[in-house]
Amino acid sequence: MRNFLFTILILFTTCILSATTFHGTPDNYLSFITQLQAGDSLILATGNYLNRLNLDDLVGTENEPIVITAAEDANVILLGNACCNTVSIERCAWLTISNLTIDGQNIPYIDAVKAEGTSGNWAHHITIENLLIINHGGAALTVGISTKCPAWNWVIKHNTIIEAGIGMYLGNSDGEKPFVNGIIEYNLIVNTQRYGLQIKHQNVGSRNIPGMVLNGKTIIRYNVISRAAGYDPNTPRPNLLVGAFPATGNGQDDYYEIYGNFLWQNPNEGLFQGTGNYAFYNNVLVNHHSTGWGIAVNNHNNFKPRNVHIFNNTILTNSSGIDFYQADPAYQQLVINNAIFAPDPILDALDGVVMDNITDSYANAFNYIQNPSITIDLLDMTPKTGMLQGATLAIPQIENYEDVMLDFDGNHRDWSFKGAYSSIDPPLWDLALEIRREVLGENPNFILEYAADDINVFPNPTNNTLFLSTNGLAITQVNVFDVNGKIVLSPVVQEGITSLNMNFSPLVKGIYFVQIQIKSQIFIKKVFRI
Repeated sequence: MRNFLFTILILFTTCILSATTFHGTPDNYLSFITQLQAGDSLILATGNYLNRLNLDDLVGTENEPIVITAAEDANVILLGNACCNTVSIERCAWLTISNLTIDGQNIPYIDAVKAEGTSGNWAHHITIENLLIINHGGAALTVGISTKCPAWNWVIKHNTIIEAGIGMYLGNSDGEKPFVNGIIEYNLIVNTQRYGLQIKHQNVGSRNIPGMVLNGKTIIRYNVISRAAGYDPNTPRPNLLVGAFPATGNGQDDYYEIYGNFLWQNPNEGLFQGTGNYAFYNNVLVNHHSTGWGIAVNNHNNFKPRNVHIFNNTILTNSSGIDFYQADPAYQQLVINNAIFAPDPILDALDGVVMDNITDSYANAFNYIQNPSITIDLLDMTPKTGMLQGATLAIPQIENYEDVMLDFDGNHRDWSFKGAYSSIDPPLWDLALEIRREVLGENPNFILEYAADDINVFPNPTNNTLFLSTNGLAITQVNVFDVNGKIVLSPVVQEGITSLNMNFSPLVKGIYFVQIQIKSQIFIKKVFRI
């Protein structure tokens, strides 16, 4: 027995020691990719990387994923070229790609990250994290993050996608390449020509893939998606669309949980469209355009919506709020406890349960919420004192959803308020076009993603003025660098100031680094000029 345990210990230790860290540069990184094994890491140094990451047959394990990332504080830029997609994934599993900038140089039809649609391909347990994806708007069908093969157990989080043709396109238009059991969270998708985020429908039998998760749910939470500008006027598309699951067999009972998202502006379409099974709750939707709506519960690809639970949302639109198109009456549709301000708050929910919502016109929204501004910097969708309150509800059908007891801000919900917020307190996160701060479920407060909690720059991305605040700490010096390390702004810092306004409007679109010195300590913030 002792010899057996000793052998196991040696094997375990050998596995740990066998993991290798490769340090890549623009000159040598390609030579390391084919060497990566379970537990290995490829750490990239600052620089412009001219050739794609062609990731074939990289298979880690649950406990020892393969990691490709930037070195700490490095500025790694993968440049697109006309030959191929920049990060190409084939037959990979337990793979993490993080902390990179992907600049597509506006080359048409070259996607930033793509699980390829080649014959026999698959990709599972893939994490895509902290990517900045820019200059992928050369064509309306150029995509930031795409899966065109069977894909399951993906985590896509903390990514910023600016002005792409499509932000994320998961699945295939023929319904044969399903995206299953994923988590999509804390992403920022701004000014796409078509969809911000789309997950395609799935055909019966499409999950007959060896090793695939046959059933599950996909979570879409705490994302910010805006189509306020840059949209294709000839091809209207919603900010967020989810398609149907298989009508029968494996996956027929799958569902989406969509919560805590901020959907802002769509001049020629709606903010959310969904088919199949989903829970849509604790979201804030704002669309001031009379040609754009809020939610469409929609018959799509000849599939009628099934179990649809829409609750605890705050919706402000200058068209319809929630509109039903041929939902399947054999299933359950609920519209409960929402706050909806629109010319037509709820349309055609004839076979569903509609109760305990507060509705009024678009023009009267200011009577209920703090500031329904058309300017995002002034927008505050929290309730006014004494408004959006009613009887406490008990709804057994929704009790088992992931974060049903939290509101949009992460506060505990007692169900006495209608809409996304559960109190009249000022919001913990001001609505903005930025990656929102993380919600802590057990301790409903916000933390910043990085250690420099007292340093804030906003709005980020910006196209005009960038505001810097330091929570009362005196600023010593501020410099703004471009991606080549050149100082492009160096504002005068008066002694003792704790906040500063910087004019970014003369700068060209792109990435900048704001260096803030407080006494002897230096902080770096990445900022996007759009």
